[in-house]
Amino acid sequence: MRKVLCLISAVLFLLISWQCSQTPKFKTYPLETFFDYKSVSSATFSPDEKTIAYISNASGVHNIWTVSTSGGTSKQLTNETKNTILFVTWCPNRDSMIYGQDEGGNENFHIFIMPAKGGPATDLTPGKDVRAQILKWSKDGNSFLYMSNKRDPRLFDIYKFDLGTAQSEMLYQTQASESFADWSDDEKKLAFSLFYVATDMDVLVYDIETQKMENLTAHPGQGEIVNEPATFSPDSKWLYFLNDKDSEFMKLKRINLATKGVEAVEEANWDVISAGFSFNGRYFVTGINEDGSTKIKITDVQENKEVPLPLLPNGEIKGLEFSRSERYLIYYFNGDRQPTNLYVVDLQNNKNLQLTNSLPKEIDQRILSESELVRYATFDGKQIPAYLYKPVNMKAGEKRPVIIEVHGGPMFQSTKSFSPLRQYLVNNGYVVLLPNVRGSTGYGKTYHILDDHDWGGAPLQDVVWGKKFLATLDYVDTSKVVILGGSYGGYMTLAGLTFAPDVFAAGVDICGPSNLQTLLASVPPYWEPFIKYFHREVGNPKADQKFLKERSPLFSAEKIQRPLFVIQGANDPRVKQQESDQIVDALKKKGGVVEYMIFPDEGHGLRKKENQIKAYNKVREFLDQYIMNKAS
Repeated sequence: MRKVLCLISAVLFLLISWQCSQTPKFKTYPLETFFDYKSVSSATFSPDEKTIAYISNASGVHNIWTVSTSGGTSKQLTNETKNTILFVTWCPNRDSMIYGQDEGGNENFHIFIMPAKGGPATDLTPGKDVRAQILKWSKDGNSFLYMSNKRDPRLFDIYKFDLGTAQSEMLYQTQASESFADWSDDEKKLAFSLFYVATDMDVLVYDIETQKMENLTAHPGQGEIVNEPATFSPDSKWLYFLNDKDSEFMKLKRINLATKGVEAVEEANWDVISAGFSFNGRYFVTGINEDGSTKIKITDVQENKEVPLPLLPNGEIKGLEFSRSERYLIYYFNGDRQPTNLYVVDLQNNKNLQLTNSLPKEIDQRILSESELVRYATFDGKQIPAYLYKPVNMKAGEKRPVIIEVHGGPMFQSTKSFSPLRQYLVNNGYVVLLPNVRGSTGYGKTYHILDDHDWGGAPLQDVVWGKKFLATLDYVDTSKVVILGGSYGGYMTLAGLTFAPDVFAAGVDICGPSNLQTLLASVPPYWEPFIKYFHREVGNPKADQKFLKERSPLFSAEKIQRPLFVIQGANDPRVKQQESDQIVDALKKKGGVVEYMIFPDEGHGLRKKENQIKAYNKVREFLDQYIMNKAS
């Protein structure tokens, strides 16, 4: 018995020793190291499927990179140092690439074509104030659809570009708030989503030959129903669409284009958010937003069975794309502790290969924070879902400061994902809370519309009650709670300091509107067809003047007591620079504490690493001075 006990003791000692060896020594990293991560997006196969092109900011600015489908070192193809490239697609039948790029963050994207080996590019959609975006390749790969507002800055017409003739042909002239969804493989039909408000849409199908539009889901007298097209079937006989009739959540259905018969395809107690076929229709992919996490299912249509996906820890698989031969499947994997990486699955040989490594090699992934999904009660008893990040080096009895990070949108949802700024703040001692306040997507249509015509009201109280939740945690210093956000989250920051002036210790506003009246008066022209939505979501400038003024932080700026840091892009087409100028000027006049950074080469938010590092280092100094109480 003694020998057994000794053996057990020895095993336990070895186990404890092994566990200790696996526990990394905690260290902090400079901001520059966190922002040395490499973003990955817009992956596309070469015609022979031996190479994959993608967009990455590894050079500091988003450029096109290539990597072998069998793995290896990535190579930078373009060398932009000023204007970012945001998407790329390889021409299916020729050795050329098409990409999209704007100027200085102004969001007037143009479509360019260049040799696949690099070299001079040709602008296919010229024009000073023109905005264009590629939509879909034809089945034969000799032409593509794109949308452009060159005819009318408010509306995006649909064009077909023929690579053989290098000529564009308008296929459809947009009338109002219809948005392109899909192009049938027989090239005869276009599917559109007709937007009334966020909770009321219809499915339209346009016959290119007859030039007739048909509403397949008209529902007069039935209340608000979302009908949103997803994809045509490979034989072009069916249209798959999302629908929330008699449900809080989106279900997947399909409609026969000849008989108009509707069939159920898939539903869950969460939103079905996507559906699509591989090139020849062998595989069918669906995505479900399950409590903020995307669950992907692939079905082999020929064999009528589910295709198993690789199991990867602490993250999500997103952005699946099959090669034209259907041999390869590329996808992105992202998690709290891992930036987005690109993977390829060889379905023929059942192999899964990681193609990129986005986390800086200096960072030990084990000391980054893994979020916890929590829920807390707000003022009216509703449960607010939120992600909670805690420093891994906390000791018993310690009290830590907190950043409450509010997402933009508000038609958006914070999910489990990597953020270099967030991990940097946690690594430097902050607890971070990401609440999905009312108005967020993903939790049913009732929850989604709770913020309508109530900006700065109940949604802000959800954040205030987030602080009350934090007070229940024994490791939180509630005297040091900061509110931070961009766009709508920036508005919430300003509203928090204005309408709840004693709650937050400081605020960080990134391109947030301060005056709801001027915000609505200066929307980009291509948002005008959706103005009904903005009037319902925010308010009507004519009928709601008093309300909009009351909910605009600018007109109550004298109430702000706590320090504010503001970041703004000079070329922002959505939240114009005047929105930040106004609130900063008002605070300076009253002698308030405010710091302001304007970036002349940025738009809505910061894209360039150099600017991100410059801005967030200043934010860190600001927080050190006013929250950590350190000398600047």
